[in-house]
Amino acid sequence: MELSDWFKGFEKGIAKLTAEQREQFFSECGKHCVQCGTLQIYKDLYEQAAGDFDQFFAKANELPGVRCETIEKGSVYNLYFLECTCELHKQGYVSTPLLCECSKQSILYVLHSLWKNRKFNVAICSSILRGNPECKMRIETEEILKRAIE
Repeated sequence: MELSDWFKGFEKGIAKLTAEQREQFFSECGKHCVQCGTLQIYKDLYEQAAGDFDQFFAKANELPGVRCETIEKGSVYNLYFLECTCELHKQGYVSTPLLCECSKQSILYVLHSLWKNRKFNVAICSSILRGNPECKMRIETEEILKRAIE
């Protein structure tokens, strides 16, 4: 049996999961993937931007293969990937757009790692695996207000 044959079963299996189950499954996948290198790049950008969202996304815009737009300062951003960097896809093993949940979850993991006092929502707007020329993720954030216990 070829490895590519095994991944055909993998694709069928993730297609049978509910959206919530895919989020849970790919949160571990995305977390592991970014811990293998990408997380440090974003930590460096965070330090350079001194934690400022607008500066962070402006600096991320300078990364190769990445484009960023500020939609609403301090709260809404579009993050674009100009190519699919997933090794499972690049090596021809997986082509289902459901795999993009991994990318979404990796972004959420990075953001929560950097800004612990914020809530995030990431939406997949378009993706290369869906047939689009680039991947577009919409990121929305708001501060979690900490209330003192009285």
